[in-house]
Amino acid sequence: MKAEAMSSSQFREPGAARAGGYVLALASLLVVIGLIFHPVPAGGFEERPSVLSQTPWWGPIHVAIATGFVLCVLGGILMLAAGGRLLRPWISSLFWGAVVVGMIFFTGVALINGWVMHALTAAGAPQSDPLLYFAFNRLLIGYGWLGNPLFLVGLTGLAYLETRSPAPFVSRPVAWLGFVASILSWGRGIGSATGWYFLEPLIYANVPAFLWLGYYGLRIANEARRGATVTKP
Repeated sequence: MKAEAMSSSQFREPGAARAGGYVLALASLLVVIGLIFHPVPAGGFEERPSVLSQTPWWGPIHVAIATGFVLCVLGGILMLAAGGRLLRPWISSLFWGAVVVGMIFFTGVALINGWVMHALTAAGAPQSDPLLYFAFNRLLIGYGWLGNPLFLVGLTGLAYLETRSPAPFVSRPVAWLGFVASILSWGRGIGSATGWYFLEPLIYANVPAFLWLGYYGLRIANEARRGATVTKP
């Protein structure tokens, strides 16, 4: 009876935790697939027509990433709804909220890249209508500043809490791997913002970071499923 009570009290809504975990796992796969084929940034946040024109899969790459980002929003909302152990200590709520709100804005970066910038380059806008191209580049950068740092705060914070938790969802080495990958994921933004362009290849640190997020989601889903099995009459 005591074991049943402990399992059922881990989450306020175990179904939401299970669904959120599966959604995050799928989201991470889509983002990782897109990032694997993503070209290295070309020095700064603005997109270069030469890079876009030489990357025929630019649209599908960013559509896959954008779809994964949207699913990250959904997964984060489900985790907030699941509550219980996921929101203890209180700062966990802040980190999950940062993941959700950060991805709402950062999704705009991938969508503008996939649906707008590539099409503008193909239509010759950088030469025929440079102000239009410049405007969308500014919009892309603005959405990035609103979303990416906030998401990374959430992801880094969740990974750090896992390294300190007395009852983590993942093993301690895996928790530290997620934390290190999350820290390294800051490198691309820092490099582009400061002119330290040698840091920009750290965009690929997002691959292990998102794989960690997906695995973390699966572990949460497994705990929710196991709790539901234990408490089943």
